[in-house]
Amino acid sequence: MDGNNYGSLINFNPPSMGGFTDDIQNTRIYTDGNRKIKGIAAAIEQRGSTAGKLWSIVVYSADSLSPDTLKVYYSVNNGVSWNMYVSGNIRPGDYITPDDLDMELVENISGQKYLWVAFGFQRVSGRKAVGAFVLQIPSINGNFFNMIEWPASDSIKSYYNIRLTTDNAQYTATPYVYIACSFDSTDSGGSKVNSQKFARILNPYSLVNPVFSFMAPNYYWYENSGAITRQTYTDIAYFINGGEDSVEVSFCGVADSTKLYFAKCDILGNPPVSSIGAGGNIGGSNPNSVKTHAKLSSNGNNNGSIVCTFREFNNGLWNVKWFSSTNYGNFEGSFSNSPLLGSSANLNFAPEITGVRNGSTHYISFLTDAAEDSIHYVSMNSEGLLNHVYKMNYFSGSAVIAPKPLFRYQSGDSCLMIYSEEGPVNMISSAGCTGAPIGLINLNNEVPADFRLMQNYPNPFNPLTKITFSIPDNAYIKLMVYDVQGREIAVLADSDYNAGNYEVTFDASSLSSGVYFCRLVAGETGNVAGGFTDIKKMVLLK
Repeated sequence: MDGNNYGSLINFNPPSMGGFTDDIQNTRIYTDGNRKIKGIAAAIEQRGSTAGKLWSIVVYSADSLSPDTLKVYYSVNNGVSWNMYVSGNIRPGDYITPDDLDMELVENISGQKYLWVAFGFQRVSGRKAVGAFVLQIPSINGNFFNMIEWPASDSIKSYYNIRLTTDNAQYTATPYVYIACSFDSTDSGGSKVNSQKFARILNPYSLVNPVFSFMAPNYYWYENSGAITRQTYTDIAYFINGGEDSVEVSFCGVADSTKLYFAKCDILGNPPVSSIGAGGNIGGSNPNSVKTHAKLSSNGNNNGSIVCTFREFNNGLWNVKWFSSTNYGNFEGSFSNSPLLGSSANLNFAPEITGVRNGSTHYISFLTDAAEDSIHYVSMNSEGLLNHVYKMNYFSGSAVIAPKPLFRYQSGDSCLMIYSEEGPVNMISSAGCTGAPIGLINLNNEVPADFRLMQNYPNPFNPLTKITFSIPDNAYIKLMVYDVQGREIAVLADSDYNAGNYEVTFDASSLSSGVYFCRLVAGETGNVAGGFTDIKKMVLLK
């Protein structure tokens, strides 16, 4: 744990004598090793009686001939288990660009909520474009928009790196959803054109006829750079300053790759005529280091906190870093630089960031690629680092699909993240701030007939073994490991679970050879007392 832990996010209970408690539970939400993951995203409800309900989406490809498929899941128990909500297919012939997917949740005062999902895709012609869909919850309604077209769009114009934000933290009845993306084209002389595009969804609570308002021709930065082909990165954040609503856009990957660029505008769709103090070329404490994959976050309120996290190349290694502004994203003025985050010996990949609406905290996640992958989860605010969990993942992480940070309404244990396994395959949620990561897999969608605890396999084992159990109904489950003296060694599960078949891997690396016992206790939801109990004997041979 980082030395700058303030304690407010962590409620650490020491394990029983001679053992440990595993708190970071990794659950496979979607599992199919034959399907290639194209994108993942996540959101949390933060208003009304269902505040804390979690949502996630995965898009995957079966093969080069089948249309890409999307599945949306939800969790009502802080990410311990997940249920599929809806599924569907992208239009045949359109293929999602890897890791080009974003989700934004808008919440009405009526109790109805709307999941807006935007994605970048590539057409057969090679042109990149933007698609979107909206889901109404808890009512299962929605609409799909095959392509969002900016004015003067044509066959040679490409749109990619799609990002969403909203002013819903301030406006519950009449919010906007904002879209920003990177843009490239070719002019009449054959020169490459690069810029950013911006749009607003003026009535995101409308399923049938949402109004898209497009800013033309570009947001702020524009380059006509001859034959140079660039991969630029764009992001967007909303905030309010002195009663005035504003949107800030970040971009990088431009001609001077050692700088990050920022510009601001009002929410009326008028293009900014200058960066308005945001910062036209910000290099930070390492002004000569290349920077890329910049992502932007705000809290959607008037606290002035705007954070940009990114990759930075120093001394032959990519690390992760952030710039933090407390003066409403005016990076041309004063702002703080974080230290380099991640490994000083291994490659660190692109970060993602999210902010708590009407709060003050931001969460960052990123992957370190090593012999044993490590996905980091960082919480910070305007004062600096709050907590750094150095390894949230039990399964190997993907360098192609960046892990997506979130949070949960779990007092003292709010860490939550969605990630994809190396491949990229599968989608996993990782929940918990302390302890060693454990892996819990919902094996299939079949509902078993009885409660059952299966014998671990292999047995004897060294040091890993798999424990499988079945739940015929929704139940509160506690799965524990004891030594021969009856001391609790590990808690592998301790929460409400949906009906299904589950598998968890027990790691006894820190234990001595001997006999251990695995005990499953199942009871009514929220109460483990008075229900099913079973015990299996396990032998550890080292």
